[in-house]
Amino acid sequence: MTGDDRVGRPLRCLIDSMIFDAIAAEPQVAAMVGRLTEARRVELLASPVSLRQVAATPDEDHRRRLQRVRVLVVPPVEPQERPAGPVLEALLRSPGVDEGDAQVAASALAQRVPLVTEDRGLRQAVAAVVPELPRWTWVADLRPRLLALAEEAPGDARGRRS
Repeated sequence: MTGDDRVGRPLRCLIDSMIFDAIAAEPQVAAMVGRLTEARRVELLASPVSLRQVAATPDEDHRRRLQRVRVLVVPPVEPQERPAGPVLEALLRSPGVDEGDAQVAASALAQRVPLVTEDRGLRQAVAAVVPELPRWTWVADLRPRLLALAEEAPGDARGRRS
């Protein structure tokens, strides 16, 4: 369950609101992500919790940049849903993990994709509660994969026309 281990399949992962910020902080990377998603090389998933956090961004210009990050919204995880539902309860007992964090992590588990977050506490809680769920960071994991995909992609995904 690495998100990119199947040849010909898009890179799939679930991002939290911190990763929206990381992508939007680099206009060239944001444009590249847009091209990769359009070319179906990447599927960035997001939980409704992350979208609500993005929508609550007070600065209007910044909020618009965040909302331009193309994602597929996944349904929220219900407590009775297996295997992700019980993970919600376990994560909520972890120090520093709130309802939103738990919902984001459970959504990644339900979708069977890596969780991408810069929240160290959430990554530690996920490692303890559900160690089989891959935990990626922006700098060490997702960004390099995106750059590699852009290099391999057809001309339009790199920003050049064939």
